[in-house]
Amino acid sequence: MIRNIIFDFGNVLFDLDLGAFERAMKNLLGEGYATAKEKLSLRGVFELYETGGLSTEEFVENLSQATEPLIPQEQVIAAWNAIFIGMPRHRFEMLLRLRQRYKVFLLSNINDLHERWIADYMGREHELVDYESLHFDGVYFSHLIRLRKPTREAFEYVLADAEILPEETVFFDDLQENVEAARLVGIQGVWHEPGTEIGERLFSLGYLGS
Repeated sequence: MIRNIIFDFGNVLFDLDLGAFERAMKNLLGEGYATAKEKLSLRGVFELYETGGLSTEEFVENLSQATEPLIPQEQVIAAWNAIFIGMPRHRFEMLLRLRQRYKVFLLSNINDLHERWIADYMGREHELVDYESLHFDGVYFSHLIRLRKPTREAFEYVLADAEILPEETVFFDDLQENVEAARLVGIQGVWHEPGTEIGERLFSLGYLGS
């Protein structure tokens, strides 16, 4: 019997254009982007930032100095935040309906800049200053718990901290590798296709009534 639902954030609840960052960086760097991307990947810059291993200042400096000439830091931040589209109001209502029957959690690979952008968006677009406590029983951001999907430890952390059982829990994510990782710890993993409506999927699976 399912008692708990864990959601990924990006492209499950919050719509993203994941290619927007790369397009923005290519516009800034032209042919130099490929070299910069390889350099940053070898250093593990993106993964370190997502797990709190780099401060925002260190992360922005790494991106800014990845090529010559240096990219102005405000342009780096704008490119990094270019991925966001938005979260329609009906999904907030959906979460409130789900919380009448289930415990609802958020587990997201995210970083400080993106967390701040989303918090600003919630206030600006939806007049929400406390969206986390209103819509979730627990929120787990990778840069705060210092663990990221698809590691087993990330899911075990959530289960232990929330005091929930894996066999009573379902997890929705847009990346198959994260779904498989959840299944390895006994959670029922469900892949969500980006661009489709999560509410419709929940309804089809019986988690959300009409």
